[in-house]
Amino acid sequence: MANEEEAKRLYDGGIDAYRAGEYEDALEMLTRARDLYANANDRRGEGETLNDMGVIHIQLEQWEDAQRCLDEAVTIRTVLSDRSGQGIALGNLGMMYARQGNEEKAVEAYEEAIAIFRELGERGNEKAVARQLGKLKIKRGRFLDALGDYQQDLEGEETPSGAQRLARRLYRLLGRLSGGNQLEEPGEEESDQE
Repeated sequence: MANEEEAKRLYDGGIDAYRAGEYEDALEMLTRARDLYANANDRRGEGETLNDMGVIHIQLEQWEDAQRCLDEAVTIRTVLSDRSGQGIALGNLGMMYARQGNEEKAVEAYEEAIAIFRELGERGNEKAVARQLGKLKIKRGRFLDALGDYQQDLEGEETPSGAQRLARRLYRLLGRLSGGNQLEEPGEEESDQE
């Protein structure tokens, strides 16, 4: 029990150090917390800590360490049937691949994370990863694919923001210009008022 309390204290200290931009201190505390969680056979704590260590390694561009931590976090979370945690780790892997310029693997990891969050009904996480995937597609020159993904994301919004309404109109316009069947149904046009 004392080990788990110390692990939690170190974990919280590591997160505070990360937020303060003290990455090396954060890694030191999280590494110690991870070891204590592993010794206490607290796989959930270990998986969460590994995920966070992976994010810090990404910030430091320590790619091999990031890959190792995130792969291990995915494995632990898969064994625990922690689908949400698995999706989070996969999204972080996608971020790592995108920053490395490995766009194909980034898309693959992002899409897998999105599918998990969609299955779980975790709209916030799904949308966060979908935004990252959209940015990557735009960077790759696949603007229409990214806009299509954004349009699909907007379909579930009950009260879209002004920017979301504008994006819907742009998507419809591009559909018409490209010869697609994106005609508005009667009454479908949104008002410009909030």
